[in-house]
Amino acid sequence: MTPAPYRSEIDGLRAVSVLVILLFHLKVITFSGGFIGVDVFFVISGFLITRIILRELVEEAFSFREFYIRRVARIVPALVVTVGISLLAATVLYSPLVLEHAMRQGLAALFSVSNIFFWAEANYWTPGAKNFVLLHTWSLGVEEQFYLFYPLLLVACFRLAGLRAVWLLMLTIVVGGTFAAERYLWIDRTAAFYLTPFRLYEFALGGLGSLVIPRLGQLTGKWKNLSSLGSVAGLGMILHSALTYSFFTAFPGINALQPTLGALLVILSGASPAARLLLSNAFMVWVGRLSYALYLVHWPLIVLYRNVYGPKLEIVDQLVLAAASVALAVLLNRGVERAFRLGPREQVTRSGMATGRALGVTALAILAVSGFAIAGIMGQGWPGRLPDGAQVIAQPVKGISLEQKKILRETCAQNDDTFCGERKEGGKNIMLLADSRAFDMYVALRSAYPEFNVYTSYGIGCPPVFDPARSRSRFYKECPQLNRRRMQAALDAPEGEIIFLALDFNGWRGLALLETARRLAQSGKQVFILGQSQGLVGKSPQEIAIDQIRWSMDDSYIARFVEDPPFRLDDLYREKINQTGATYISNRQFFQPDQYRIYTHDRQNLLTFDGKHLTTAGAYEFGQYLKKHYPLEVVPGN
Repeated sequence: MTPAPYRSEIDGLRAVSVLVILLFHLKVITFSGGFIGVDVFFVISGFLITRIILRELVEEAFSFREFYIRRVARIVPALVVTVGISLLAATVLYSPLVLEHAMRQGLAALFSVSNIFFWAEANYWTPGAKNFVLLHTWSLGVEEQFYLFYPLLLVACFRLAGLRAVWLLMLTIVVGGTFAAERYLWIDRTAAFYLTPFRLYEFALGGLGSLVIPRLGQLTGKWKNLSSLGSVAGLGMILHSALTYSFFTAFPGINALQPTLGALLVILSGASPAARLLLSNAFMVWVGRLSYALYLVHWPLIVLYRNVYGPKLEIVDQLVLAAASVALAVLLNRGVERAFRLGPREQVTRSGMATGRALGVTALAILAVSGFAIAGIMGQGWPGRLPDGAQVIAQPVKGISLEQKKILRETCAQNDDTFCGERKEGGKNIMLLADSRAFDMYVALRSAYPEFNVYTSYGIGCPPVFDPARSRSRFYKECPQLNRRRMQAALDAPEGEIIFLALDFNGWRGLALLETARRLAQSGKQVFILGQSQGLVGKSPQEIAIDQIRWSMDDSYIARFVEDPPFRLDDLYREKINQTGATYISNRQFFQPDQYRIYTHDRQNLLTFDGKHLTTAGAYEFGQYLKKHYPLEVVPGN
């Protein structure tokens, strides 16, 4: 069978995709939408895979066995090497908690379920996603799942109903998939981003391209006159998306059509004069052939670098990381990709021994890296590799939280599904409305105001605000119902009731909090808003403390991971909340009297374990801070 002609402009398009991703991950501000490079890759994959399968089906030469062997040889060896080296580096650099999670990431990557893993595991207790050393493998999970079932669907469709049915299939997936992704963005944005069903339409766009191109060849020369315009327009659509999209862009869905249709337009335009100039030049083709290796190595390198030197990347850091990424990609490409790359189709068939040997080596490598990852998980991140002092600090985050939950549940009985504890008539009462911060703030308030009866309503990930329609929580499904009950209870409480609100108020929650504070204050309540424990990025206090002990770092090491500026929204929230009649309690002086601190005053305990939630020792210390700076005035009747 004659292979399809090589198209150098597609390698150039790969180069565009990986370069915008690299610039995005290096935090080059102008490329805030560089994540769309992944979507361009999906279109290219859909085009090439559909073209290959349909070509072989028409010639009655398609083999599932050969198809899957090629995919494995193309993707898996380089992936296994990347995962293995990344986990080895993480073993040296990471704290036990973060290392254990990295090992789980590695297993997910090796078995093609990274996208499902990150969708399910991007939960309350995991470190920030920007620190996930193998986060980028989510897209490979999508690709590999696509390769797994797509040939089955395409072959069945073609053999049962012919090429017209394939057209109908592609159009159905594009239209239905786009609508489904757009709709699900407002139900579960994380699922729409990570899960294959909501990305399938991007592959199908490429598949449509493979069906359209043969028909374009039958057109007059007018198409050729327009091909350069198509190439430039397609590249313009991709670059415009990369330069203008951001985290706040609703994505994927409708917005994903701009870069993906741009990629399709470039593919349809073929080897136009513009494409030859912009995409088929030697540099772009070289980068395009390197694109898979470059995609694999660049993200772990960036994450591990930031783990040591801090999250802020200066121009020098960006240049060093870019150069190092290219160098490592060249090594991976030449040492692994080329070594396992299979030749023409006939070679796969005839060289069964060589193919079997390559697959055997790959399988052994998977077993070795998987075994290493499983050992790391079972060993809970191997805390024994740390000095004694660091081992104490490295206790699991969940363990600290459970301690606080125990305090909460032992000191107030759960009378119903709304409040823990109850208001005492004629007594001094504090109503604490909170999300997960209830655990530490309950301890802090009881420490600060022992003469008061503290009762609370809490829901993990459930902000206590007057916005039940938006207050959905992945961790507390009844959040809207809970908010209706507890907000009504707050309004119905006697005038002068002391109410504390503790919540994460980033994003839409900030506006909802202002409205909540206003309504409660206008109802005659004393309302206090507890400020957030903001200030650290890139690492948790727990990780910083462990590294300080391991590497004998002084407190200047903390400064690498302090927000610039720390507590940047503190003054704004103080002004806006105080205008509502409520009182804003800033944490700035508690955490940052001179410089940002992560330890209690005696340096025997951490203040927080994740930058937001106080340890039990930190909660007691914060209680004394409240007692000193915010003494309560009891309104008669309360």
